[in-house]
Amino acid sequence: MKQRHIIGHYFTGYADWALKGLEYRKQEEGGHFSSRYAEENYNFWIEVRRVFDEYTATLSPEIIKMEHDHYKYRKPFGECYNIVAPTAKIQEVNNELNRLAKSIEQPERIKQIN
Repeated sequence: MKQRHIIGHYFTGYADWALKGLEYRKQEEGGHFSSRYAEENYNFWIEVRRVFDEYTATLSPEIIKMEHDHYKYRKPFGECYNIVAPTAKIQEVNNELNRLAKSIEQPERIKQIN
């Protein structure tokens, strides 16, 4: 999965939705997964949430809303430059988000998703 998709899934809520579904499946299967792939998927989304939650806790609510609007509604970052934050700060945040997404270990099945 490309970094921008991981970031987009985090800010649009897909990561939360996937994690809740996997947690429900885990409970239905007696507290563990019967499929190795489901467990890999679950661990991947846990890591995505952990990494991005730690970083976004340091960001202002305006920047988080900007990222959400960008990924959910396709609002260009250019509309936010020097309004939400200085251009350099927005670029720094985006660079850090990309670096964090790249640092998350992806199972082989998830790597194949475009």
